[in-house]
Amino acid sequence: MAAVAVIGAGGMGSWFARFFKSRGDSVTVCDIDQSKARRLAARLRSRYASTNPEAARGSDIVVLATPANVVSNVVKEISPALRRGAFLLDLCAIKSAVAPALRSAQRRGVIVASIHPMFGPLASGLRGKTIVVVRMRKDKRAVNIVKRLFPEARILLTDSGTHDRQMAVTLALPHFLNMLFAKTISRTKKLAELRKFAGRTFSLQMLLAETVVNDPETTADIQIMNRQFAAVLRNLQRDIRSLGKVLNRGDRTELVSRYTRVRQLLSSDPEFGTARSRFEKLCEVASRSSES
Repeated sequence: MAAVAVIGAGGMGSWFARFFKSRGDSVTVCDIDQSKARRLAARLRSRYASTNPEAARGSDIVVLATPANVVSNVVKEISPALRRGAFLLDLCAIKSAVAPALRSAQRRGVIVASIHPMFGPLASGLRGKTIVVVRMRKDKRAVNIVKRLFPEARILLTDSGTHDRQMAVTLALPHFLNMLFAKTISRTKKLAELRKFAGRTFSLQMLLAETVVNDPETTADIQIMNRQFAAVLRNLQRDIRSLGKVLNRGDRTELVSRYTRVRQLLSSDPEFGTARSRFEKLCEVASRSSES
């Protein structure tokens, strides 16, 4: 049985607190919102700590599930309380920004793993789920510990630069596009009336947008703190201007040609051939959920 401190009692912090509690570990919960931490600790019948150093002191494993913009400060705050050989696990979605603080803890004898769980707080388990592990120097111990802690998960190894470049496209870009979609339709005051005219594509897009806007702090950090997103955003802005010109002049031939070229590019995706059938199945699931 390990002594585990979970700093951050939000969605993912709660998930990891429940996970370690289910393993039989002794879990301590801490959060800047003390009432939230107390409620989570009470639900799990776990210990509550009023400060981050108090939670970290004496712990075998410390999980950082705080907003990305405070991870570095929290690492500096708890480092004096961490014993040599303790395992520090951060869940941040932006790695380059927090790497210096994590390496500093590593130099103090702490074993550090910087991971990105590619699932949400409603995940029922780890089977079939991916956890990205960002290598911190050449310490293989951290990777081995992650594999032992989460044996059912798929472990994907990478470095911080590659992680952030990929996340700029797979995470920051979808969040940004959904924010634009939400901003545009929010000009329609009667959303309930709009829903009456909604097809499947709109309904799924609306579902994504409403999910993204529910967590504004995380969304903001994902876009601002990931420096790799700036280049992606410039390309997006250029493409919007270019496509807008085609639409404004009513050039149907050029518009069809552009969509055809995009389709050809996307056809290299191994899952392209099943996209339509997967879309239909997803629509059916969404429809059944809304009816129940």
